[in-house]
Amino acid sequence: MVTRTYRCVCAVVMGSMSLALAGCETKGQSGAVLGGLGGAAVGAIIGHQSGHAGTGALIGTAVGAGGGYVVGNEMDKADAREESRYQRATRVDREARYQTSAGSRTVTKRQVIDWTRQGVKDEIIIDRIEQSGTVFSVTVTDENELRDAGVSEEVIRSMKYSHARR
Repeated sequence: MVTRTYRCVCAVVMGSMSLALAGCETKGQSGAVLGGLGGAAVGAIIGHQSGHAGTGALIGTAVGAGGGYVVGNEMDKADAREESRYQRATRVDREARYQTSAGSRTVTKRQVIDWTRQGVKDEIIIDRIEQSGTVFSVTVTDENELRDAGVSEEVIRSMKYSHARR
């Protein structure tokens, strides 16, 4: 038989956590609330078996909230990294459009390396090279520098054979 205390503790914990969830601004906060809510329910059930539903609910709330916060916080960090990558790619694309519209259509080896490090896709880099009309004179030293900087073989090949397109 479920005790009145058990029902009251569960109702209070679940109600307050549900209200708190509405004010969460981050996934870390939401994770803490949801983890606490789940932990309270599981803790109350386990605690009820030993006659300490309230204590079980409190312990479950603390453990669940801590675990939920850790998971949610990692999700927030991943979102921030993705947003940063997006912002860098957008900035690079804006800069490339500005350079093209300003009449400076030449693409340099340094730009190719920078775009690669900023995570611009190979297809976009190759398109920029082709659209620029730049003719590269790629030496063995240049190739090694490009490879060391992480530039793909496909982009290097596009640079090497840029003269064949003109």
